[in-house]
Amino acid sequence: MLLYIARTGSPWRALPHDFTVTWSAAHKHFTRWTKIGLWQRLLRVLREEARTGAGRTAKPTAAIVDSSSVKGMPVAGPRGFDGAKKIDGIKRHILVDTTGLLLGVHATPANVQDRAGFADLLTVSDCATVRKVWADKGYTGTAPAKAARTARTARIKLDIVSGPKPTDGFIVQPRRWVVERTNGWINHHRRLVRPYETTLAAHEGFLILSQIGLLLRRLDKGQLFDTP
Repeated sequence: MLLYIARTGSPWRALPHDFTVTWSAAHKHFTRWTKIGLWQRLLRVLREEARTGAGRTAKPTAAIVDSSSVKGMPVAGPRGFDGAKKIDGIKRHILVDTTGLLLGVHATPANVQDRAGFADLLTVSDCATVRKVWADKGYTGTAPAKAARTARTARIKLDIVSGPKPTDGFIVQPRRWVVERTNGWINHHRRLVRPYETTLAAHEGFLILSQIGLLLRRLDKGQLFDTP
């Protein structure tokens, strides 16, 4: 049911009556499981299984970081204005491995700069074995560098991926396309195209759920196509 809400964007009270539990019970369980960190633990188990199934080590040693601002809804909750992108709403900071699988998410008001949210993102992410992180120019400065050096799990080398502005067409930057693809996977879920939740923690929960659904489809050998 929760994966259904994340994918379709259905309001809680509009859930089909065919489900075996009421909308209020589903909301209660979602809130409780979000608070106790169930989604992060489930994501870790599925991600490690997917990585080992692809011939990789269970835990990543490198990652890519990025953020995306999401236009807000007229609901109560934290929000801010992103002056660079002219968006009033929230910002999602995500960390992914080199295949695009989610390691962690940290939601903030949109006026929080990338470099300011980087330390908190590392704190909530499953990056105990990560030694290198690729980032764009938004993560330059002393604050991100200090957060990488003093990470609670390991000393991380922060590599800023940048280059000259393209004069003719689009130039793919190394490693950057991986996290942009993950943002695309996230935006395929209607519950996440806008911040419908009244708390940032609930929005983070649905974002993690969207990637849990992706991993479940990948691990289902009976599915012919790996659709996000």
